[in-house]
Amino acid sequence: MKKTYFKGLIIVLLIVIGQKTKANTFITSGGDSSRVKLALRQVNEAYGNAFIKGDSSIFLNCYAPDACILPANSSAICGEAGLLAFYKFGYKTGVRNIVFMSLGLYGLTDQYVTEQGNYEMFDGNNTSLGKGKFLVIWKKTSDGWRMYRDMFNSDAPPARSVKKMQ
Repeated sequence: MKKTYFKGLIIVLLIVIGQKTKANTFITSGGDSSRVKLALRQVNEAYGNAFIKGDSSIFLNCYAPDACILPANSSAICGEAGLLAFYKFGYKTGVRNIVFMSLGLYGLTDQYVTEQGNYEMFDGNNTSLGKGKFLVIWKKTSDGWRMYRDMFNSDAPPARSVKKMQ
Protein backbone atom coordinates (compact mmCIF):
# COMPACT_ATOMS: atom_id res chain seq x y z
CA MET A 1 0.00 0.00 0.00
CA LYS A 2 2.77 2.45 0.98
CA LYS A 3 4.81 1.59 -2.15
CA THR A 4 1.81 2.31 -4.38
CA TYR A 5 1.17 5.59 -2.56
CA PHE A 6 4.82 6.70 -2.94
CA LYS A 7 4.93 5.66 -6.61
CA GLY A 8 1.78 7.69 -7.23
CA LEU A 9 3.23 10.66 -5.34
CA ILE A 10 6.45 10.50 -7.36
CA ILE A 11 4.50 10.39 -10.63
CA VAL A 12 2.42 13.41 -9.60
CA LEU A 13 5.56 15.34 -8.58
CA LEU A 14 7.25 14.56 -11.89
CA ILE A 15 4.20 15.78 -13.78
CA VAL A 16 4.05 18.99 -11.73
CA ILE A 17 7.78 19.64 -12.12
CA GLY A 18 7.49 18.96 -15.85
CA GLN A 19 4.64 21.45 -16.15
CA LYS A 20 6.55 24.12 -14.23
CA THR A 21 9.52 23.84 -16.58
CA LYS A 22 7.14 24.42 -19.50
CA ALA A 23 5.58 27.54 -17.93
CA ASN A 24 7.35 29.95 -20.28
CA THR A 25 6.99 27.91 -23.45
CA PHE A 26 4.30 28.12 -26.07
CA ILE A 27 1.63 25.56 -25.34
CA THR A 28 -0.82 25.00 -28.13
CA SER A 29 -3.43 22.49 -29.11
CA GLY A 30 -4.14 22.43 -32.80
CA GLY A 31 -3.44 25.00 -35.47
CA ASP A 32 -0.15 26.32 -36.80
CA SER A 33 1.44 28.03 -33.81
CA SER A 34 4.33 29.56 -35.80
CA ARG A 35 1.92 31.45 -38.07
CA VAL A 36 -0.15 32.55 -35.09
CA LYS A 37 2.94 33.78 -33.21
CA LEU A 38 3.97 35.83 -36.25
CA ALA A 39 0.48 37.29 -36.68
CA LEU A 40 0.27 38.27 -33.00
CA ARG A 41 3.76 39.79 -33.08
CA GLN A 42 2.76 41.91 -36.08
CA VAL A 43 -0.37 43.20 -34.33
CA ASN A 44 1.64 43.94 -31.17
CA GLU A 45 4.15 45.91 -33.25
CA ALA A 46 1.30 47.80 -34.93
CA TYR A 47 -0.05 48.66 -31.46
CA GLY A 48 3.25 50.35 -30.59
CA ASN A 49 3.34 52.05 -34.00
CA ALA A 50 -0.10 53.54 -33.34
CA PHE A 51 1.50 55.58 -30.55
CA ILE A 52 4.70 56.31 -32.48
CA LYS A 53 2.67 57.67 -35.42
CA GLY A 54 -0.14 59.18 -33.33
CA ASP A 55 -2.65 57.21 -35.40
CA SER A 56 -5.69 55.92 -33.53
CA SER A 57 -6.94 53.97 -36.57
CA ILE A 58 -3.89 51.67 -36.30
CA PHE A 59 -4.70 51.18 -32.62
CA LEU A 60 -8.37 50.37 -33.29
CA ASN A 61 -7.36 47.88 -36.00
CA CYS A 62 -5.48 45.85 -33.36
CA TYR A 63 -8.79 44.96 -31.70
CA ALA A 64 -11.74 42.80 -32.71
CA PRO A 65 -14.99 44.75 -33.27
CA ASP A 66 -16.42 43.31 -30.03
CA ALA A 67 -13.25 43.81 -27.97
CA CYS A 68 -12.91 45.01 -24.40
CA ILE A 69 -9.90 46.42 -22.56
CA LEU A 70 -9.78 45.38 -18.90
CA PRO A 71 -7.37 47.75 -17.13
CA ALA A 72 -6.51 47.43 -13.45
CA ASN A 73 -8.64 49.51 -11.07
CA SER A 74 -11.16 50.39 -13.76
CA SER A 75 -14.35 49.16 -15.37
CA ALA A 76 -14.19 47.27 -18.65
CA ILE A 77 -13.77 49.51 -21.69
CA CYS A 78 -15.69 48.11 -24.65
CA GLY A 79 -16.67 49.25 -28.12
CA GLU A 80 -14.95 51.52 -30.59
CA ALA A 81 -15.76 54.74 -28.69
CA GLY A 82 -14.35 53.32 -25.46
CA LEU A 83 -11.22 51.99 -27.15
CA LEU A 84 -10.67 55.33 -28.87
CA ALA A 85 -11.03 57.21 -25.57
CA PHE A 86 -8.51 54.81 -23.99
CA TYR A 87 -6.01 55.45 -26.81
CA LYS A 88 -6.48 59.24 -26.62
CA PHE A 89 -5.94 59.18 -22.85
CA GLY A 90 -2.70 57.22 -23.22
CA TYR A 91 -1.46 59.49 -25.98
CA LYS A 92 -2.41 62.63 -24.06
CA THR A 93 -0.47 61.40 -21.01
CA GLY A 94 2.70 61.02 -23.11
CA VAL A 95 2.77 57.40 -24.27
CA ARG A 96 4.64 57.28 -27.59
CA ASN A 97 5.49 53.60 -27.85
CA ILE A 98 4.65 50.30 -26.20
CA VAL A 99 6.82 47.23 -26.64
CA PHE A 100 5.42 43.77 -25.92
CA MET A 101 7.34 40.62 -25.04
CA SER A 102 5.32 37.47 -25.38
CA LEU A 103 6.03 34.79 -22.78
CA GLY A 104 3.58 32.16 -23.96
CA LEU A 105 0.52 31.19 -25.93
CA TYR A 106 -2.04 28.90 -24.37
CA GLY A 107 -5.02 26.96 -25.70
CA LEU A 108 -4.70 27.67 -29.41
CA THR A 109 -7.86 26.82 -31.33
CA ASP A 110 -9.07 27.88 -34.75
CA GLN A 111 -10.78 30.92 -33.19
CA TYR A 112 -9.03 31.85 -29.94
CA VAL A 113 -5.68 31.83 -28.21
CA THR A 114 -4.49 33.41 -24.95
CA GLU A 115 -1.17 35.25 -24.82
CA GLN A 116 0.79 36.04 -21.65
CA GLY A 117 3.58 38.59 -21.67
CA ASN A 118 5.23 41.75 -20.43
CA TYR A 119 5.08 45.28 -21.76
CA GLU A 120 7.05 48.49 -21.42
CA MET A 121 5.74 51.97 -22.29
CA PHE A 122 7.94 54.83 -23.52
CA ASP A 123 7.58 58.58 -23.96
CA GLY A 124 8.75 60.64 -26.94
CA ASN A 125 12.35 60.62 -25.66
CA ASN A 126 12.31 56.82 -25.42
CA THR A 127 12.31 57.07 -21.61
CA SER A 128 10.47 54.26 -19.88
CA LEU A 129 7.12 55.25 -18.42
CA GLY A 130 6.55 51.89 -16.80
CA LYS A 131 6.51 48.14 -17.15
CA GLY A 132 3.87 45.54 -16.52
CA LYS A 133 2.31 42.27 -17.55
CA PHE A 134 -0.64 41.30 -19.68
CA LEU A 135 -3.02 38.54 -20.68
CA VAL A 136 -4.76 38.90 -24.02
CA ILE A 137 -7.40 36.62 -25.45
CA TRP A 138 -6.98 36.85 -29.20
CA LYS A 139 -9.84 36.18 -31.61
CA LYS A 140 -9.51 35.12 -35.23
CA THR A 141 -11.55 37.57 -37.32
CA SER A 142 -12.03 38.03 -41.06
CA ASP A 143 -9.17 40.57 -40.81
CA GLY A 144 -6.85 38.13 -39.00
CA TRP A 145 -5.98 37.74 -35.31
CA ARG A 146 -7.21 40.65 -33.19
CA MET A 147 -7.29 41.36 -29.47
CA TYR A 148 -10.63 40.34 -27.97
CA ARG A 149 -10.00 40.77 -24.24
CA ASP A 150 -6.96 42.79 -23.15
CA MET A 151 -6.10 42.68 -19.43
CA PHE A 152 -2.97 44.25 -17.98
CA ASN A 153 -1.49 45.87 -14.92
CA SER A 154 1.64 47.70 -13.90
CA ASP A 155 4.61 46.21 -12.08
CA ALA A 156 4.81 49.41 -10.00
CA PRO A 157 3.56 49.12 -6.45
CA PRO A 158 0.16 50.71 -5.84
CA ALA A 159 0.20 54.33 -4.79
CA ARG A 160 0.01 54.68 -1.04
CA SER A 161 -2.87 56.66 0.26
CA VAL A 162 -1.91 59.62 2.36
CA LYS A 163 -3.50 59.65 5.81
CA LYS A 164 -4.12 62.87 7.66
CA MET A 165 -1.94 63.28 10.65
CA GLN A 166 -3.92 64.05 13.76
